[in-house]
Amino acid sequence: RFGIKGKALRIELIIYTNKEGRNAQGCPIARWVIRRSGNDEKVLVLVRKRPGHHCSMALVVTSVVIWEGISEERGHSLYKELSGLIPENAAPTIRRCGLNDSKSCACQGVGEDTCGASFSFGCSWNMYFNGCKFARSKSPRKYKLLDSSKEETLERILEGIATEIAPVYSKAAPVAFANQTREERNGHECRIGHSAVGRPFSGVTCCMDFCAHSHRDKQNMDGGATVVCTLLKPGCAQPEDEQLHVLPLYQLLSKD
Repeated sequence: RFGIKGKALRIELIIYTNKEGRNAQGCPIARWVIRRSGNDEKVLVLVRKRPGHHCSMALVVTSVVIWEGISEERGHSLYKELSGLIPENAAPTIRRCGLNDSKSCACQGVGEDTCGASFSFGCSWNMYFNGCKFARSKSPRKYKLLDSSKEETLERILEGIATEIAPVYSKAAPVAFANQTREERNGHECRIGHSAVGRPFSGVTCCMDFCAHSHRDKQNMDGGATVVCTLLKPGCAQPEDEQLHVLPLYQLLSKD
């Protein structure tokens, strides 16, 4: 699928534990961390075996990590644009996963101006309409900002990201991509991006220094996938600055 072999492709086995990795306060903790082995490694695949299965569907790919999904130059450009535009002009989205169950943690920080935040743009499902949240809006603002004059700039940036990532997603997970684009024409006004291979996305969540506690996105499409584009601060080489994506109910298998 990727046309790579040897050190460029790394496959790790994980196992479902049904026991969440968290500390005494109920906040996420990474007990096992998989890092890129070096520049030669291009793709990391996390795989789990389905208990009791010995057929061709016995192995399930849970994650595909493409270390260079976008170019370094493009990543730095996006980081510079978004790290200034969004915090200064957007209102954070209040998410239940921002706190532990007792709502007593300080995972996001304590300062209003410096705490971690999550911002949502584009379309999403609304429980009151049982459909798109803009279903009754005559003039929907999919990229709503406090300063409306900056919305066109944000739209250009996020639509551009969706356009660039769609072909990468199509190559990495073609079945999931096909599932998400099968009904594209019926909801074309809700889709973002302009990719010729298809438009699988309808919304974007921008997380900035945000610590998401264990949660389940109930409105995700069955048979689809979540695509994460991680932008690191230019020159980010210190371990304390790294970003971790936690799979709370899994651990590494003890064998290769």
